[in-house]
Amino acid sequence: MKNLFLTFIVLLAVCFFSTACNEKKDRVLFDFESASELDRLSWKCHMLFSISDEHIVHGNHSLKFEFFPSSYPGLSCLLKQKNWQGYSSFQFNVYNPDDLKTQIVVRIDDKENALEHNDRYNKAFTLQPGMNTITIPLARVKTSGGQRNLNLRTITQFIVFMSHPKKHHQLYFDYFRLT
Repeated sequence: MKNLFLTFIVLLAVCFFSTACNEKKDRVLFDFESASELDRLSWKCHMLFSISDEHIVHGNHSLKFEFFPSSYPGLSCLLKQKNWQGYSSFQFNVYNPDDLKTQIVVRIDDKENALEHNDRYNKAFTLQPGMNTITIPLARVKTSGGQRNLNLRTITQFIVFMSHPKKHHQLYFDYFRLT
């Protein structure tokens, strides 16, 4: 009986540790904890961004991003690690300081220079006033034309933008991650 109990305890420990070791941890893509992360963002006219100590979800900083009236001002993020396979979702937090809802669009590319709208993922999200968590299930990441799933092994960039904003908007982004 004692050997059976010890065998049970050993099997239970093996199951526990093998499950814990096989779980993939969240991968932080951008957390804005240092100014060096700003070098991986693409800057264009009609937008400003800076490290902020306001509206933080993870760590000690967020990214303050200002959108000015123009065609498609946005946050373009170049990735160091392009393989998103094995993760279930892409998530980030965004704080909307306005009293009104506003809309952003998330674009994900799995090819360099995915110029055609139908050859990349695009989806609009409505931001409520205050803190918002955007979650995109990776199993549903298809091109806008719906013809194919994105290749999660070759994600080249993601972009968060506004389409033709009529006024100045300020948002705070934090904790871009794969879960």
